[in-house]
Amino acid sequence: MPTQYLTPPAGTGGTNLRSRPQIDPATLLGTLNEGVKLELDRQGGEWHAAKVYVSAQVAGVSNGQVAALNEWDTINIRLTPNTDPGTDVGDLKRGQTLEFISGPIAGWYAARVYLSAQFSQVLSDQPAPPPPLDGLDVPSGSPLTLAELKALSLVPAKKLTAPSGAGQAAFNAARIWNKYGGILEPLSARIGIDKGVAVAVIAVESGGSGLGPDGRMIIRFENHLFWSYWGKNNAATYQQHFVFDQNTSWKGHQYRPQPNGPWLEVHQNQNSEWAGFNLASTLNAVAAKKSISMGLTQILGSNHRAIGYASPDAMFAAFAADEKFQLLGFFNFVKNDQRQINALRNRDFVAFARIYNGPGQPDFYGGLIKGVVDGFGTLA
Repeated sequence: MPTQYLTPPAGTGGTNLRSRPQIDPATLLGTLNEGVKLELDRQGGEWHAAKVYVSAQVAGVSNGQVAALNEWDTINIRLTPNTDPGTDVGDLKRGQTLEFISGPIAGWYAARVYLSAQFSQVLSDQPAPPPPLDGLDVPSGSPLTLAELKALSLVPAKKLTAPSGAGQAAFNAARIWNKYGGILEPLSARIGIDKGVAVAVIAVESGGSGLGPDGRMIIRFENHLFWSYWGKNNAATYQQHFVFDQNTSWKGHQYRPQPNGPWLEVHQNQNSEWAGFNLASTLNAVAAKKSISMGLTQILGSNHRAIGYASPDAMFAAFAADEKFQLLGFFNFVKNDQRQINALRNRDFVAFARIYNGPGQPDFYGGLIKGVVDGFGTLA
């Protein structure tokens, strides 16, 4: 049976780890960050339990409880039985205990922590089958054919690492290259920009992931746009299920499945974004797709023609199927605007930021892009 894991849902940032299945300051151990997973120990209704590790050099077991030895005020809790910095997920303080599972094995005790079921999800290490790309097509004017896109891997043939002591920009460059370099390299060559520039633009202008741990596309549902595309002509029905701040329309986004039910926040996490979107889709599927931003670079469905898709349905189907389509769509959008593509070819990153992000902070965003470009040049 595949090993199962617990991880925070996409878009939440993280979830608390607790020594007991209760919300109390005394039970708080730390935060499991988004993208990090712990091995599932047991699944429950309100609380899930996960397996963590503490070193037998600094902890002991008594009456089925793991605690720090007397000479230690705080000891590290780790997601795997080793001392690598990336394995530290929390602290066990004096007076706190964890439920003992097993050990010591190779110098480590296995112990139990708890995560709220509302803010964690269960994953399997069994690889998901690649999504079928049949029936999908590349956008109009695409620099890559569908056959070429299918043949490409997201991951590059050679991964790169940042040098010791490098700044955050270099690590960001390495992270994006190692995740998407397999398509960014041929795509950048086709549209005539340096691959480091392509990496930098994605590093700065994206959320770092186009699909959540559950395989669903990262989206953001905009209540006020759904009002514009459908609600204003169907006000009574819209107002039974959706609301937004009339003075600042991008705020106060709430939804409710039942007309007399409690209002729920749309922008809480990806589960709530999808719940709002799915509810809107039952009212008008096309308008709902026009009202979401999709994927890595969060392009609105209403911009489907600028990307090269004839309809928001076609854009949604492609972007939801594979991050390859998300990257292709973004750079096709950039390529189709001569101002943007020329700015990148000329390495005028401030000009690009002014066009893409608007007049607010072009120097700031242009500087971020240049920093990642420079960081990419240091990778080996």
